[in-house]
Amino acid sequence: MAPVAAGTPPDVRRTGGREGPPVIAPRPFARLGPGPFLVAHRGVPAAGPENAAAALVAAREAGAPVVELDARPAFGDLLVVLHDATPARLTGERLPAASLPAPRLLEQPLLADPDDRLLLLDEALALLAGRTVVDIELKPEASVGAGEIARRLLAALERAGDPEGVVVTSESVEVLREVRSRAPLLATGLVFRSRSRGDAVERALAAAAGLIVANRRRVDPELIARARERGLPVWAYTVNDAREARRLFDLGCAAVVTDRYPGLAAELGAQAPAPRLPPGPETLLAIDIGSTASKAALVDPERGIVALRSSPTPTRTPKEGWVEHDPEETLRTVLRLVEDLARSGADRPRAAALAVQRSTVLLADRRLTPLSFAISWQDRRGEGFVAGMPPGRRAALEREAGLPLAAAWSGVKGRWLFGAAGKAGRDALLLPLGCWLAARLTGEPTWVDPTLANRTFLVSAATGRWSEALRETLELPESALPPIRPSVGDRGTLPWRDGRVPLLAVIGDQQADYVGAAGPLGERLVINLGTAAFVMRAYERPPGVEGARVAPLWTSDRRPAALRYLVEFPVTAPSLASVPIPAGGDGSDRFSRAVARAVALGDSGPGRFCRDLADRAARLIGPRDRTIVLSGGGTKSPHLVALLRRTLPLPPVLAAESELTLLGAARLAAAAAGLPWAVPPAGGLAPPTPPGV
Repeated sequence: MAPVAAGTPPDVRRTGGREGPPVIAPRPFARLGPGPFLVAHRGVPAAGPENAAAALVAAREAGAPVVELDARPAFGDLLVVLHDATPARLTGERLPAASLPAPRLLEQPLLADPDDRLLLLDEALALLAGRTVVDIELKPEASVGAGEIARRLLAALERAGDPEGVVVTSESVEVLREVRSRAPLLATGLVFRSRSRGDAVERALAAAAGLIVANRRRVDPELIARARERGLPVWAYTVNDAREARRLFDLGCAAVVTDRYPGLAAELGAQAPAPRLPPGPETLLAIDIGSTASKAALVDPERGIVALRSSPTPTRTPKEGWVEHDPEETLRTVLRLVEDLARSGADRPRAAALAVQRSTVLLADRRLTPLSFAISWQDRRGEGFVAGMPPGRRAALEREAGLPLAAAWSGVKGRWLFGAAGKAGRDALLLPLGCWLAARLTGEPTWVDPTLANRTFLVSAATGRWSEALRETLELPESALPPIRPSVGDRGTLPWRDGRVPLLAVIGDQQADYVGAAGPLGERLVINLGTAAFVMRAYERPPGVEGARVAPLWTSDRRPAALRYLVEFPVTAPSLASVPIPAGGDGSDRFSRAVARAVALGDSGPGRFCRDLADRAARLIGPRDRTIVLSGGGTKSPHLVALLRRTLPLPPVLAAESELTLLGAARLAAAAAGLPWAVPPAGGLAPPTPPGV
């Protein structure tokens, strides 16, 4: 028996395919691959209820080459991910799904996991599309015609951007015919059950299918031989025994469908996906402290990210509008992530870099003991001060800072922190979270780089130094502000398993993302889709764009004057309150589900969000811009990307590596360490790193 492929997806190049030349011929399934491989049946049932988000994501994360799910019509216009005619086994609801509107189905908690709900097909595509091959088994429904089922399927695929790597299977010849007539390039397969009548090969040909998915009891040498003559691969279902799986593979089955992924793969000696480790000896340690997650990665200057660890950023919301991080717990999280990378067997990195939220700030005493929580950029407790600022005075302050006055800025929050601290804060330091982390990790004196200082609303736009006028307006003591030092340079050392690693860069997260997307001297239009969205472009001399924010892209000890300035527009993420998504799971998965559900249900929020991004992008387009780079966790949402493709003024280019913040920070550290950088930026080549950074 040939080795079973555990994590290499079959080759399905095209799905919806209603435009463009055929790329799969003569049948759409002909290039799925010879096998053998395993199909995760309704996800990983051991990880959650069948067809539920937890089960599907578990299969994806385990590296399943194909993930199978069931879809059937709800009342109205949508398909819901459900095997049975009623959701009774999953939610207790005994009425048929076809008689229930999708919103009613989606509000019912799952019996086995009350925190989760049924999925729309759109949501399942948001979780799986582009990251594994998705086998959608369409369930026929007597009250809904085959043509209508096919129409709903193709509408769902279109909302998800017609993703590659989708296979549509069904026991209904009529449904498959309708799908093929509407989307000739979409890979399809006939499900042949133990009770199915007629001949499997003839039924598959009648349906114009490129695959037979047969009950294992119907699979015999004759079926395999006849199917092979017609160019039809055969999958067998449902197989949970290793001996039976081997028998079927030896018989000639291309795949077996199993409830026991990845356990069965291990028993069969499956070939696991190639791990990112081991990295080479010339790696960089990059750390990214985000709003929802903290990450540490080893980055190879030639291969990119070779090892990655992530953990939620400790966050609390004690009152409405208050968002805080525990700085000590954040520090412990960083140390755990770095220790985990060190235990992986990697050599000590040559250098390290830290990228961090720019407007998150705390009070600390002179020994760097926190006197407050770190107040997030999302916190709104400074809104009263901002709203009460007289217009004339406000305009003068904004000219001095080169920024619009906002509650997000560290200085505005610092005013509140000193007021709340009273006498205890008399000799305190006001420190951006990244500066406090750098000082605690290295044991060096505190300082702040220009990209973080810019977001305090305390720096003069004309001089790049602390502004006495801004500081006095915010009622902050001069002794509270650390010295401003360049972003790149020798800033001490971080702990590693067998020694210390030089910290050579500390920079704001948006600047790091931009460097990862366009390079240190790049001038490209970039949209970073994170907890908030930023439309960004770097300039040697920033133009005056009304409403835009300007900050240094980076500086260094050898080049203290900025070579590029980052001009950016923040855009608030869409409000999806009308389509709440359960709280469990990864943040990007929750966001992707929310966007998919909103788009499917006709919520206008995602569309408005994309139009806002398009409007800001149009204001930053340069004469040489031909594309817009999309970066950040939001790019994992196929529905959001599809909307942007239809909305943006230039074609979007999706970054091959979603962790551009880590890449950008590492690139600056590599330059400071004298390491050549060969990882291309998103969407093509950019100017090289300037010598002597």
